[in-house]
Amino acid sequence: MATKISSPPAAADAMPTSKVLGDVDLLGEILRRVDSPSTLVRAALVSRRWLRAASARDFLRRFRALHPPRLIGFYVSGDCVPRPEFVPMPAPAPPHPPDRELSAAQRRASTRSGFDAFPEFSSTVWDCWDGRVLFDFTETVHGSRRFGVRDPLRHPDRGVTELPPPPPTWPQPECPHAMLFPDDSDGDAACYRLHLRHSGATVSATVGVLRSGAWSVHCSAEAVLPAPPERIPMLTTLAAGKIYTVAVVGYVLGLDMAAARFFVVELPAGVAYEYYGNLVPCRGGGGGGSALYLVHLKGDRLCVWLRRRMDEHGAGDGEWVLRDAVSLRETCGHLVEQGLEPAAGHAAVASVVGVGDDAKFVFLELHASGVFVYMHFGSRKVEKVYQRDPDNDEITLVYPCSMAWLPVFPALLDEGESEPEPLREEKASS
Repeated sequence: MATKISSPPAAADAMPTSKVLGDVDLLGEILRRVDSPSTLVRAALVSRRWLRAASARDFLRRFRALHPPRLIGFYVSGDCVPRPEFVPMPAPAPPHPPDRELSAAQRRASTRSGFDAFPEFSSTVWDCWDGRVLFDFTETVHGSRRFGVRDPLRHPDRGVTELPPPPPTWPQPECPHAMLFPDDSDGDAACYRLHLRHSGATVSATVGVLRSGAWSVHCSAEAVLPAPPERIPMLTTLAAGKIYTVAVVGYVLGLDMAAARFFVVELPAGVAYEYYGNLVPCRGGGGGGSALYLVHLKGDRLCVWLRRRMDEHGAGDGEWVLRDAVSLRETCGHLVEQGLEPAAGHAAVASVVGVGDDAKFVFLELHASGVFVYMHFGSRKVEKVYQRDPDNDEITLVYPCSMAWLPVFPALLDEGESEPEPLREEKASS
């Protein structure tokens, strides 16, 4: 009688594991559930297969949707704030344990080596995304404006990377309408620069892009709008290759950079621009998606509107949907002794001074008290986070700063190189 020979236990156990980890789709689902970008980088060091799976662009979009960047604080910026001030978010109250990774990121963001490097300059933030800060520094005597970038979370000791000036032939070289970091739809762009002009119903734009240390014209467009914009405030956001800016006349003006054409998105019924801070656009889709959000404040009623399914020209067949509606008197009234009343010279009780991606949270200034409030829409968590200087009556804005979400992976070796798997861990710092 023949004897049946069975596989050794270790080999038998390894077979189903190998089948699972050898399946790219299953491996991606496993990696997507690690708890943070830093853990994902460590997991990617296991092998070339894991590194390829973890660094794929489609995978990273899904990973970010499941693990959105955590808010670590915000930068306060304005005409009466000589240099941007980083304010960390309050630490979680007991019994929650201290978050060491979050605390370390807050310490790095708090370093002032970049903003204080030019004491003769004043600074204003223009954009903050993926842990990086884009700001200008203007010489107080001659008024010469330059732009720079800080990356305090990845490079806390590097200071400022100064951006080169645009070509002198560009319009308004020192006064762009917006300076914006790209979302993840254009991986090799470092920065976009929007110059916007309008006369009557005619509007034109030049968009510059900074790549490899040099500016070039990304696109130019001109159009006759359905209604002349009374004014186009500097309320601008970028999502999925489209720039959106609010026009006072009653619509959102969009610019599709790929098609080099303008389009108009009508505002939801009952929504109108009344003052700076009552209507703010916000990027959606986790940075690279096709949704547009509007945060609207009328009286004490705060609303979040969402428009999905934007087509290639941005207009889309989607309708505006009211995602959230909040009464500030009910949610914020207990935070201020003065109550939610308009301040002297103000007809409104509050202003929207900052918004997070996907409108998950908002920062508000309560006018009567000068208190800045953080509100998370999902949890309805509301807390004081900042007090305005009572002698400062200029517009002051908040730029949320989150953990850097895009992991930095080691370089993948060519197949012909002899280094064995697993990859050496020290390559993660190269």
